[in-house]
Amino acid sequence: MTDVNYVSTSKKSQSPSQQARTKHLPDSEAADPERVDHEQRRSTQLVHSGFDTHNTRKPLVECGCGGCSPTVDPLADENHAFRDSLQARDVCPSPQPMTVERASEAYLIYQRAAENKPDMTSLLEHTKNRYARLLGGDVEVRDRMDDPTLLFLSLRVSPIHRENGQRRWVHPVTLDTRLSDAWENVRAVLNYQLRDYTTEYFWITAATDSAATPHRHVLMYVEDLDDTVGIDVARSAVDSFVDSTQGAEHAFHPVEPEESDAGIVFHDPPLADQAMDNHPISHHEIPFGVPSVPIFYMANQMPHWSLKNVYDPTSDVHTNSTAVDGGATAWASPNKWIGSSNGFPM
Repeated sequence: MTDVNYVSTSKKSQSPSQQARTKHLPDSEAADPERVDHEQRRSTQLVHSGFDTHNTRKPLVECGCGGCSPTVDPLADENHAFRDSLQARDVCPSPQPMTVERASEAYLIYQRAAENKPDMTSLLEHTKNRYARLLGGDVEVRDRMDDPTLLFLSLRVSPIHRENGQRRWVHPVTLDTRLSDAWENVRAVLNYQLRDYTTEYFWITAATDSAATPHRHVLMYVEDLDDTVGIDVARSAVDSFVDSTQGAEHAFHPVEPEESDAGIVFHDPPLADQAMDNHPISHHEIPFGVPSVPIFYMANQMPHWSLKNVYDPTSDVHTNSTAVDGGATAWASPNKWIGSSNGFPM
């Protein structure tokens, strides 16, 4: 199998062949500011001060009182006595979530340790295993349908809060929770609009290249024999999301036919015919066909691909990259970052 660089969400860094496969897909950076103060962004805590820190993964909560033993520091040396048995969230009178910068450092340390332990499965290994299942699931679902239409949505929230002339970065897990809370309403709108059709779906939360902002992609598979599913279905779902979600704006979510935007309908789904050539997926793992461009695009945005590339000297992903910050946010969040209907094989 050929070794590859998996982090390929940025269209600016893609090869011409990759750009051709993703040219119809949306610009997920649409809600991010044009100029990003990465020092300020990375100094933002993962969650707000009122968040129940017991819902946050243990290694991402640290001492907030200033008086605890270094033993409870998640970034203490791995061989430090009691590091993994005494946690700040349990012993500190005022534990606090780590900043994005500190969380990213912990994320890399703990996941590298997981890779080196034979009794543990790292998030990177989970991601590699899921990659083949997602591409194969797309092929299987489309093969079950006589004439599938693919409906692709991209749901975004602004990482910046503006109030009284002040701008501040919103805690990234808070942004993810807004996406998670909005999903049931979006799904209800889609179920209603597509109530007369057979459907399946897959969704993924990913992080933007420019600011590691969580956003969600949704891919609906619709048995659409007469190509009657139109852009109005996408628009109604996106409008519902914008109208009910804090930090979402219509300006981030244009939905127009034949354009790369927040809602796209593919009556003739484009295929990622080079996916198997560029990725270590053997043909027997993706039977009877080639995955679609949208699922290929989504599968390559799984946040923990950053663990593959951060130690690769040929990769442009480094320890303080937004890709790593996005992976740390996914690790920290109590919400799922991948989901599907019961009929989508995962």
